[in-house]
Amino acid sequence: MVDHYMKRRNFLKYLTMLGLGPLMNRFLLSCAEPPIKTEAAHPATIPLAIFDAHAHPGQFFSDRPPRVDASASMESIRAAGVLGCSFSAVGDLVAISRGHLSGSESVATRNQLARAQKLIDAGKLSVVTKPTTVMTGKTTTPQAVLAVEGGDCLQGDIGQLHAFYDLGVRSICLMHYTINEIGDIATENPKHNGLTHFGKRVVEKMQEMGMVVDVAHAHSLTLKDIAAISSRPIMDSHTSPAPVGNPSESTEKAIRRMRSWKEMEWVAKTGGVIGTWPLRHTQAGWQRESFADWAKEIMQMKSRLGIEHVGLGTDGGGMLPRMIVSYSDYRDLKKLAAAMEETGLSTEDIHAFMSGNFTRVFNACVA
Repeated sequence: MVDHYMKRRNFLKYLTMLGLGPLMNRFLLSCAEPPIKTEAAHPATIPLAIFDAHAHPGQFFSDRPPRVDASASMESIRAAGVLGCSFSAVGDLVAISRGHLSGSESVATRNQLARAQKLIDAGKLSVVTKPTTVMTGKTTTPQAVLAVEGGDCLQGDIGQLHAFYDLGVRSICLMHYTINEIGDIATENPKHNGLTHFGKRVVEKMQEMGMVVDVAHAHSLTLKDIAAISSRPIMDSHTSPAPVGNPSESTEKAIRRMRSWKEMEWVAKTGGVIGTWPLRHTQAGWQRESFADWAKEIMQMKSRLGIEHVGLGTDGGGMLPRMIVSYSDYRDLKKLAAAMEETGLSTEDIHAFMSGNFTRVFNACVA
């Protein structure tokens, strides 16, 4: 009981540090009575500073998405008090539309970013382009990092980087579901066997300009090459540790999107961050079903990589095939925070995972 009370006192100091004074009274009231550890009540006492490294809020990438995914709705962003998240346009939307869309990937991506810009113009979001504007802890308007998932939108033209930068884009996931001019993808057999010459120019130019290089969806060989030439931290925005030694050899696409420990070490050695998601997956002898499973995974990543290299990347709005039991949207992250605490992760660890590590990498890249 004393240990639990001291954790609460430490959390009050953390709230003061973040400048979240208005939440203090509510938190103090929760401490007025002896704490009761229940699944329903305990998570609600944990105020969270959340910044999601990868999402498609409100499925803004499409007027008519193939199915509804409300896990990153604007409603849940406001209700959960999310400080900010990535607004990721899909850079290979034409290719994956199976003939429903025509035209260039560059134009399709710009059209998506224009939808996000309307929210910014309406005062519903504030766009993040510089380190000093990220994660102040005092904002009343959710912050958006404009991003692109799939470097296909560059269409083999390095000059397109400047055009997207001028639109406010500060993060590009180099590949998505199509092998492109930059490199190979995790879910297909490699064609380039690593980063291409054009891909090398893109990575170097992005880091020179001040953009986050996101290696999610990259084949292992491509990831290895990116990590080897990077001068700044890189990010694998939405994945999880694979239950097999070499996920690229798996016949399951869900497994091939996960990472081996060696791959995650490559990201960590750049000073980067690996974002983990609420994907639910089970196979013989291994399961990722519950918040407890997710929390134990984070603890294992802390032990093997360091907590400074683990973060949150939900892929909300991206239509994950299955999600952690009882996870619906950002409001349920309080359940993950409670599970993390139960697993033995500290208040500082929870803050680092939920927002701090992404913020550090973003600031280091765009400075």
